Amino acid sequence: MKKTAGKRFMKSLASIFILFFSSINVAGQVALADENAAADFIVFKTLEDKDTSSDCTQRGGLRIYVENTHPEKTIDLSLDRYFSTVRQAGRSMFALENGHSQALGCNIVMDSEQHWELISAEFISKEDALQRYGTLY
Repeated sequence: MKKTAGKRFMKSLASIFILFFSSINVAGQVALADENAAADFIVFKTLEDKDTSSDCTQRGGLRIYVENTHPEKTIDLSLDRYFSTVRQAGRSMFALENGHSQALGCNIVMDSEQHWELISAEFISKEDALQRYGTLY
């Protein structure tokens, strides 16, 4: 009788561990899905400057913008900048409101290409974004 009770206890314990580790995995997947979902609403655009006398236009370049296309949510962004294929020091971090875009810079600087890459994107409340950065774009 004791062996049967011990086996049942071990099976119950194993079930608890499986349930526990499965819930951790699901929580991690949900967090990753949220981050991926936010990234799906980030778009980089390269456009001509309206001001034909701008430094970017004079160099024959185009202005690079990042845009949040989500219809309702603010997104917290982290971007890395690359100049002539070399990652530059520092990281751009800011919150971008839904439907808004932010100019990043010119795609040509000193006859070399420049671009930005998305490192992370997460949905954030406007209140949290203001507390973190002091402003929204």
